[in-house]
Amino acid sequence: MGISESDFWESTPRKIVALIDQKKKIEKASIKNQAIYIACMVWGKDPDEFEKKDELVAGRDVPISEGALKGLMM
Repeated sequence: MGISESDFWESTPRKIVALIDQKKKIEKASIKNQAIYIACMVWGKDPDEFEKKDELVAGRDVPISEGALKGLMM
C-alpha cells in the first residue's frame, strides 16, 4: 500500500483506513478501465461513446448479469 512495514505499525488506525479506502478506489478505477478496454477492443464499441454519455455502463458502473456472462464461460 505504499508504506513500509515499520511505518504501518507506527501509524494510526485512521491513516490505515484511509490507505485501504484509497487502494479500493484505485482498484475500482482499474476495473472500470479494463471494462472499457474490453467493450472497445472485443465488442467493437466506440471509446468516445462512453465519454459523451452520462449513462451507466454494464461492467464498469453496474454489475453484469449472470446471463450475459454465460456466453463467455468455456
